[in-house]
Parts: sequence; C-alpha cells; structure tokens
Amino acid sequence: MGYADRLSDKERKHYFRVAVTSAMVGAISTQLIESNALIVLYLTMLGSSESLSMFSTGLPSLSHLILLIPCASFAARFGLRKTYTFSSFAGFAAFLLIAAAPLAGKFAGLVVIGACFIYALTLTVYTSTWYPLLDNILQPEDRSPFFSRMRFTYMLFNAGLLFVLGKILDAKPGLAVLQSAFVIAGLGLIGRKFCMDALPIDPDMKRESPDLKASLTTCLHNQPLVGFSIYLCFMYMAFSAAMPLALVYMKRELALAGGTIMVITSVNIIGKVTGFWLLARLTKRFSMRTLIISVHLATFAAVLFLLFLIPDMPFLPWFFGSAFFILGVIHALLLNINSVEMLALAKPGNKIMAIAFCSTAIAIGTAAGTTLTSLLLGCGALAPKWLFMGMELTKFQLLFAIYALAILFFLILLPLVPAVIRKHDDYYNP
Repeated sequence: MGYADRLSDKERKHYFRVAVTSAMVGAISTQLIESNALIVLYLTMLGSSESLSMFSTGLPSLSHLILLIPCASFAARFGLRKTYTFSSFAGFAAFLLIAAAPLAGKFAGLVVIGACFIYALTLTVYTSTWYPLLDNILQPEDRSPFFSRMRFTYMLFNAGLLFVLGKILDAKPGLAVLQSAFVIAGLGLIGRKFCMDALPIDPDMKRESPDLKASLTTCLHNQPLVGFSIYLCFMYMAFSAAMPLALVYMKRELALAGGTIMVITSVNIIGKVTGFWLLARLTKRFSMRTLIISVHLATFAAVLFLLFLIPDMPFLPWFFGSAFFILGVIHALLLNINSVEMLALAKPGNKIMAIAFCSTAIAIGTAAGTTLTSLLLGCGALAPKWLFMGMELTKFQLLFAIYALAILFFLILLPLVPAVIRKHDDYYNP
C-alpha cells in the first residue's frame, strides 16, 4: 500500500489544492521568462541586441534537454526537500539579479542573460522533484483527474497573467515597473517553496541512489519505461514542429495580418484549456489504451488538415483557427497522458530518475523536430513549390505531409506502450 493510500479523502483533497497553488505561484516566474515579451522588452530597454534577447527565452528548454537527468541525480543525493528549497532560493536570487541588472551599466544585458541561465538551471532542478513529490499524494486513480484539474486551473491563471502582462506592455512601462515585476516573480518562487513544504513525503520512503550510472541502468532495464520514452520521443519529433511551422507559414507565405495570427494563437490556448477539462471526463469513460490510440490518430488527422490549407481558400483564418484549436486539445491530452503514464511506469526506488529519463526523451524529440525543420527551411534543400496530383503546393505543405506520414508510420511503435499492450511480468502500476 502506497503512502497516498494511507491519507484520508479530506487530506488528499487539501493537498491537491496546495499543489495547484504551488504550480500557480511558480507560474509567474516561468511566464516572465518564457512568454518572451517582457524579458525581451527589458533587455531592449537595457540596450541589448535582438539575438541576445531571443536567446534568453530559449534557455529553460535547453537546460531541460541537457541537465534534467543530472539534476535528478542531484535530487536523489540531497532529497526532495533540500533540492526544491535550493532551487527556490537560487531562482529568487536570479530574479533579484535581473531586477538589479541596470546597476551593471553597459554589462546589464550580460547580467540578465547570466541570471536567466541561473534560473533555467533552478527550474530544471525543481522539475526533478515535482512529480516524485506528487506521487506521495496521488493514488493511481487520482492521477488523471488531478493533472486535468491542475493544468486547467494553471492555464486559466496563465491566460490571466498574460493579459495583465499585455496591459503592462501596452502602457509602455518604465524600467522600475519591469524591475518590480521581476521581484514579484522571484517572491512567487518563495511562495511555491512554502506550498511544497506543506505537501507530505512518506517518512518510510528510502532515499534513492545518487549514483547516476546505477540509476540510469535501472531505467534502461525498465523495458516498459524505455518503450514509452521511445514512443514519446518520436511522436514529439513529428508533432512539436507543426504549430511553429504553421505560424511561419501564415506569416511568410500567406501574409496574414499580425493581429489575425495572434487571435489564431490564442485559440490554441483555448484548445489546451478545453483538453485539460476534457481529460478528467474522458478517463471515466475510456481506457488509457483507447485514449492513447485515439490521440495518436487525432494528431495525424490534425497535422494532415494543415497540409490542405492553401492560400486561395475562402475563410482561411477560420480553418487555421480550427486547426490550432484541435492541436491545442491534442497537446493537452498528450501532456496529461504523459504525466499519468510516467508515474505508472516509474519503479519504486527509482522514480526521480525514471521521470527525468522520460521527460528528457520528450525534450530530445521536441528539439529534434524543431531543429530539423529549421535546417530544412534554412539550407534551401526544399523547392519553394512542388506538384502533387496536378496541384501546386508549397514547401511548408510538403513538411506538413512529412509530419503526417511520420505520425502515421509511428503507429508501429504503439506496441512499446504498456497501456496499449500489457506485459504483466514488467512493472506497471496504472
């Protein structure tokens, strides 16, 4: 019997609320760095170059790709409490450094980039503790409803936060206003730490091995975990670049107005919120096997739909909006399925490293998909136009066709997913 089974329903519901609050107060710092606008404006006001400004927004993703597994070993060595406490205070210090950057004069931009890098490291350290901490309060049947509700609330909070940030930017704020926003974001990290302190940890839980090689070896011998990670890596490789490519397609090839593109992008957020709301209801009616197969086929259909959106089509923005809404729903469902299955596949005594292993596979697939797409567009390997059954299509549509065919081909990987084909002699706790 797991520790979560020993908690009463009232206790678990209380801890669920605490966990959601933790995610929301921590979201302030993430949005300020990853939403691009505020940090880019701040660096511009400090006189930094455009390339330096854009580089700062990609640091969290790069950190996750490279450092998530080493940070999991760090968390195993020092324990969950000490690890996220270090992350929170180091992140707070990073945001104070960002706010104080103007004092560095001509080196202010470099100070901000350095502080963003520190924050990216702390975010990766924090991520290595989040899922193992949740595992102490979630029963297997709680996982899907919890992640659905948490992310639904989180997305609504983020939407409100982005609205407030937009209003701040519309008002053309001075440097002091932006500095205050970064200090508030740093305080949010301290608030997140106190919320996480209120979440329980099984007192009988044994400390996981800090030996990186031994932990990774355990992961590699966990065949269901490896199979699921391989499946996710290839799925994200084919899926993750579709929406960024569609944005470039709308701007460069179709010359849609910036305001129209922003509206279409916001519809994607509505789709994500809808997906998070839907999953709790879908899991009550359908098995995880049915959901995974359905989401896979829906991903293929959505990406294939983008292939047939051509410049002279009437009501083109409406069709793009529909596609972005569906992609948002799919992204939300896929994210929640990943979270539920990672906890189900992580063996006791190796949960921190197992989750980091699976998350790294997702990061590799995402980075590979976007990088390969960028290289194909940048190196001129694709002809601007090509013919298909008498129709003249663009290189963007060719890429959408490649994505769709790849997703269809990756159906052959579904037997690697334990929820689809159960292997009862392997560890799996759905």
